[in-house]
Amino acid sequence: MKFHDLVRQYWRIIGLGFALTFLSSFGQTFFISLSGPDIRQAFGLTHGAFGSIYSLATLSSGLLMIWAGSVIDRVDIRLYATTAMLGLAAAAVSLSVAPNLVALGLSLFALRLFGQGMLSHAGVMSTARLHEGVRGRALGVAALGFPAGEATLPALAIALIAAFGWTGAWRIAALVIVAALAAGWLLGVVLAAKDADLEASARKKASGDPGPRWSDILRDWRFLALIPTMIGYPAIMTAYFFHQRFIADLKGWSLELLASSITLFALVSVVVAMSAGSFVDRFGAVRLSHFYLAGMTAASVTLATFDAPFLPLVFFGLVGLTSGCTNVVIAAVLAELFGTAHLGKIRALAGAIMVVASAATPGAIGLLFDAGVSLEAVCLGFAAYMVAAAAVTFVLPNPRAARV
Repeated sequence: MKFHDLVRQYWRIIGLGFALTFLSSFGQTFFISLSGPDIRQAFGLTHGAFGSIYSLATLSSGLLMIWAGSVIDRVDIRLYATTAMLGLAAAAVSLSVAPNLVALGLSLFALRLFGQGMLSHAGVMSTARLHEGVRGRALGVAALGFPAGEATLPALAIALIAAFGWTGAWRIAALVIVAALAAGWLLGVVLAAKDADLEASARKKASGDPGPRWSDILRDWRFLALIPTMIGYPAIMTAYFFHQRFIADLKGWSLELLASSITLFALVSVVVAMSAGSFVDRFGAVRLSHFYLAGMTAASVTLATFDAPFLPLVFFGLVGLTSGCTNVVIAAVLAELFGTAHLGKIRALAGAIMVVASAATPGAIGLLFDAGVSLEAVCLGFAAYMVAAAAVTFVLPNPRAARV
């Protein structure tokens, strides 16, 4: 199927996925961390203390996603997404008025659960159940919501923080989420003609078979072999984004250069996501899983060994190579290895593991920085891990190649 035919036939599914992944940005680390210095100052927190609170909130939301993510197999995906958006808006308001550390932690927990967890899950799952041959490209287009948010929102957030303060910026974010939800339902009413494919995707329910048990999935050697590479990007990228302002100060980058570099990162992610979707449909996702961490590995080595005015552009550009592949490749690998009947449950467990891994790095790296460990040492450690993780994926079977 040609690309324009794909978009014409599945535009409602793909559009829903794009909107949900874009809106998940308000619960992603790159957006939350832009308020990090202001939050630390408001509550008198060190890098390590704030990182630990954030890690605990992320860890808790990741564990809850094991259950919350599996619910998507049994309910209308639009109801699932609506619940997540309302929760995300409430969390944004809660963060802006948090009077103490407990309220701060609960607000961060809700942002991570409803945004980074449920909305991301809904956006990817809206297209991941499409049949083989179109799944990769559909996932690639839907996943463009992630880099679109990364490209547009940092500069807007910095401008809003400068104009209205960090609390005002979060209240405006809540209004944007509610407005997007209202517009989405209004558009659904206007488009009265139902798309059968959208209904099948939105109302996909698990059969009477509850699917594999959590313990069965965790004992499956294919799932275990995928875990190291699966957690590599979210854990390491969360650390970089969470401490981006600190890294920028350490390297002497201006905020304007940092924002421009993140925009470049997002643009590279867009191009790579489109290409990755096509490669998944052509060669299979398992084969791509061997190499998708290469960009992030090169970025870590570059940040550790070089120091130049254009370094942030190079660093974030290389990271974009991996970012563009991540959501497309991981979801497609799970579909290839385990099928789509209970994909929501399996991806929920995978997502929870990724969130738990990403929860550990902000606090851990913050403590390392507080202890005087250099940025260069941290980056080289990250690079070594990713090389080892990529090597493990070569033991995975390739069902696509076997069928061919």
